[in-house]
Amino acid sequence: MQISTRYTLNEFVRDPKDWQFTWGLKDDVRLESCCDFCGQQEQRLTYEVARGDDRMWVCQRCVGRYPIGGEREGNVLDLRAARDYIHGLTARLKQRTCHDIIREVQCLSADPAMEETLVYYERNLMLSPQRAAVLFAAMTLLTERIDVRIFEIQTRSKAHQDEFGTLADAERMIVWPALSAQQRRRLVSLGHAPSSVVNKRGRLRPEIQIELTGSCMSALTASADMTRRPDKLIKTTV
Repeated sequence: MQISTRYTLNEFVRDPKDWQFTWGLKDDVRLESCCDFCGQQEQRLTYEVARGDDRMWVCQRCVGRYPIGGEREGNVLDLRAARDYIHGLTARLKQRTCHDIIREVQCLSADPAMEETLVYYERNLMLSPQRAAVLFAAMTLLTERIDVRIFEIQTRSKAHQDEFGTLADAERMIVWPALSAQQRRRLVSLGHAPSSVVNKRGRLRPEIQIELTGSCMSALTASADMTRRPDKLIKTTV
């Protein structure tokens, strides 16, 4: 049975229309941030909003759910324009964060495959299963813990599904946490699940079945100019 969680609006918020974006963003690569509006935890992206002197940090879910406005160069933006602008800031920040992590790992690793992984990401803004396995294995060289769910993995095409299936079992397991519930269900149906998530009869273990009913982190895959630096108000937590 699917387990769902209901999030309620913080009483301090009152009317969400009274809040405006400051255009400040935080990118938490450990997924340890919490939304001040709804209390949802394990957030990567949070957005600073203001009401007078009050400040709160809200998640992507609340950004999409509530009519939070904003101003640019003294002009009040309508709801769609505000969301379009925050969407662009988000895309650039997410892509830059992932790019910088891959580059840092490349500098620490002697594996020539890391350079290929960096080039692949720069071209696709996503990772193939094989590139993800290479990167995630090398990320142990970093001093800071990085949640692999910040990376988006390509599994839509048959070629990438087959690529995942040809990975060694240990490699499939290291990539598995980065996949969405939908991606996992598809790979399970193809018989590509890591051995540790199935029982001796080849069926999913009960706790994995529950896991696959859960929601995944919001995806934002729109391309953005990675050479363009976001506004100075953007803050990152890495």
